[in-house]
Amino acid sequence: MTVWKPLIVCPSPDTARRLRSALRDAGLPDPAAIDEYPPPGTIASLATRTGSTLCLIDVAADPERALATIGDAPSGLTVIALVPRNDADVILRALRRGAREFLAEPSPDQVRALLERLDRAVSPPPTQSKGRLLCVVPGKPGCGASTLAAHLAASAQTAGDGKTLLVDLDLMTASIGFLLKLKSEYHVGDVVRDWKRMDDDLWSRLVAPASGVDVLLAPDNPAASCPIAAEVASALAAFWRARYDTVVLDLPDARVAAESGFAAIADEILLVSTNELAALHAARRSIVFLEQSVAGRAHLRLILNRYTPATGLRREDVRTALQVEPYAVLSNDYDALQTAILEGRPAPPSSRYAAGVLALSMRLRGRTPTEKKGGWLSLLARKR
Repeated sequence: MTVWKPLIVCPSPDTARRLRSALRDAGLPDPAAIDEYPPPGTIASLATRTGSTLCLIDVAADPERALATIGDAPSGLTVIALVPRNDADVILRALRRGAREFLAEPSPDQVRALLERLDRAVSPPPTQSKGRLLCVVPGKPGCGASTLAAHLAASAQTAGDGKTLLVDLDLMTASIGFLLKLKSEYHVGDVVRDWKRMDDDLWSRLVAPASGVDVLLAPDNPAASCPIAAEVASALAAFWRARYDTVVLDLPDARVAAESGFAAIADEILLVSTNELAALHAARRSIVFLEQSVAGRAHLRLILNRYTPATGLRREDVRTALQVEPYAVLSNDYDALQTAILEGRPAPPSSRYAAGVLALSMRLRGRTPTEKKGGWLSLLARKR
């Protein structure tokens, strides 16, 4: 069990007294306490001076000053927001500022339950890095990369390949939420901001479930900024791989894939293009950029999407033009995909497009169509 040393920030004498009593009843040492919100930028030095590892901040007395104090807290200090009334907006703002938990009532029972949750959260995470990380990147916007990312995640789940995570890193278009008709109060920006505090409990609040897949959405606001450093990408990838068997990242372009650091640590980079000349020109430039920016071409896969030989280059001509063998070809299944978008779900397994994505997913896993794991072929047969 973690030994917590508490610090109370609470202007209300009665609330502070009750909180101090509850902490003592829960077996914690006598907490340090201040009866006013510290000046901006001073909470870190205060925690260091008192040796505190747990800070309980009364938000009800002055929400704006309390939220500012939460935002000032250093990453090594676990912050709990005390919100006596059921105010969902204040709770959400506190969690977004960096509070690990919120406490509705400073009673011994609630404090003990809180400490138990914190102890579980800081227990050693799984160390095995088992999950595969797939970066799906469009050669040119509008090539269907987000559609492929969503279907890859769905096919991995359908195939019984274990837990699957789908992450929308295309902040401008935010296509994953649109395709799956998902809404969430949280998004990838919250994860990037709080990555040093990340644990299983916090993570479970940030993802939205969709047909058995965990989905981390892009922000609703297209102007939101979410810069990702290579250090953050590496830490998040390790966290995801330890908890998921398949992680699919939907990225906006090759530059973001490389500069974020995700392309360098991915198991596969799936570069998506149609066979139209303008799209292939953009795909060629993306290939050159990735070759210059990311070591190793072996894990770069060209995916021809919406393949229509009558209106673009044939597969063999694409290979000649780009000096890359198309790894997979997906048919132009317009009607099935439009229906799926209207219904907010992946295309049915019986459709040509979904069957092609299933075959691609199997190949990426090193499996052949005759393998029985997950009942892929029997599943398709049952749903035709």
